[in-house]
Amino acid sequence: MGGDDPATLLFRERENFDDRYAEVKAWDVPQSDRYPDGVKYSFKYGEFDGDTVFRYDNFPDHPGVSHHHRHERDGSVEGIEFSGVAALYRRFKSEVNEHGHDWH
Repeated sequence: MGGDDPATLLFRERENFDDRYAEVKAWDVPQSDRYPDGVKYSFKYGEFDGDTVFRYDNFPDHPGVSHHHRHERDGSVEGIEFSGVAALYRRFKSEVNEHGHDWH
């Protein structure tokens, strides 16, 4: 978190696969210009060598991209529709499964 922002961990989960991992983290934070939905999250599917396959987050550090966005392996960032952290969590897990990893 930045500064003295109070945050409560909502969930944190990590699953290791053969050569990749999936990690999800979400915090309840005060609503603000930075986090208007009152949640901060990062859902990453990556390789153990540090490369990102894809990642969802709402860190407000990408001018011109919607607050909720997806990072791609090639470095591109695109805005996404956000209908809540639970729905995004389900989407993320489904996409990890589509990459051939069985994550329940």
